[in-house]
Amino acid sequence: MKKISDLIQIVIFSAMIVGFMIVMFVLPDKDFSEQENRVLSGAPEITFEGFKSAQLMKDIESYMTDQFPLRDSWISMKSYSEKIIGKTENNGAFFCKEDTLISKFNAPDKELLDTNINAINSFVKSTDVPVYFSLIPGAVSVWEEKLPKNAQNYNQKALIEELYSKVECDTVDNYEVLDAHDDEYIYYRTDHHWTTLGAYYGYTAVADALGFEPVDIKEYKKTTVSDEFYGTIYSSSGVRWVEPDEIDMYIPAENKKAEKIVGENSIEREFYNYAMLEEKDKYTFFLSEKGGITPLLKLTSDCDNGKKLLIIRDSYSDCQVPFLTEHYSEIYLMDLRLYKLGVNNFIENNDIDAVLINYSVANFSEDENIKVWLGNN
Repeated sequence: MKKISDLIQIVIFSAMIVGFMIVMFVLPDKDFSEQENRVLSGAPEITFEGFKSAQLMKDIESYMTDQFPLRDSWISMKSYSEKIIGKTENNGAFFCKEDTLISKFNAPDKELLDTNINAINSFVKSTDVPVYFSLIPGAVSVWEEKLPKNAQNYNQKALIEELYSKVECDTVDNYEVLDAHDDEYIYYRTDHHWTTLGAYYGYTAVADALGFEPVDIKEYKKTTVSDEFYGTIYSSSGVRWVEPDEIDMYIPAENKKAEKIVGENSIEREFYNYAMLEEKDKYTFFLSEKGGITPLLKLTSDCDNGKKLLIIRDSYSDCQVPFLTEHYSEIYLMDLRLYKLGVNNFIENNDIDAVLINYSVANFSEDENIKVWLGNN
């Protein structure tokens, strides 16, 4: 009887494998996963060179993994089962209180951090305009009380203090102001960015450092532009049981203009990209565009003081910079991942009054473009 039982199990298991293989090859390949917000691997090209280098087998493995039938459902089941058995994280995302997903922050590469700080110091010495350094802590630091008990995580607050002690320019104290409002909706529950409210509080910290009076939040009317936002942590974690986030706007687009700078030309574009609210990555509503990052943006408003600010930034600036347009006639947003024409030359050619280096702690800890484009001035 045992042999018959074993045989039946083998037959069933084999039938399942064959069935999945048939379904996989019958169904058309998916190019993009909306849930994971990434491009999926396509069928690999079979070549002798690929076979000889073992790259073909890696490509086949990626293809099989990405095109597996009901992939999103299996990923969701895996993360839910891990929560049931008591696990507190999956794919680098903590399962936190109030159905909040927070990205884990591992110990950074100290050598890269020192290199980036040295690059900033070199840049500060090479320019006559004032430079301000702004590090934005993540939810993993400010919302620490939401983390699972005994969550293993590197201390971002201590890291900010260490890096600020090494930099030779003025700094922006984002941590203090965000920590003072940690009971508010200052980070998304499904995404790694701060919300527009969090960005407002960061704006007040920038105002304090740069020496101007911020506009009181009571003077803004909050408008919710989407209540269906599932962000990057939702995509990577496999978690599918949480409610979506809201995206709010505090500043109207009237009397403000955005231009994409391409060489010596500029292309007018929307200040807020409402079309992106229909896409998976709804955060790109803020000054971003579908299909990639923008090397250089110019923002203008009805502020007539003639002041010009350059922000060397990551995506956290996208929802913060509209607040700053109340205080500068022109603001330039520069992304060092794509802008390669020289920072000092840009400052001189555009009569920039001040430079704000504005990064999240996580992005600054991994960005290798800083040492290239700021350290070689």
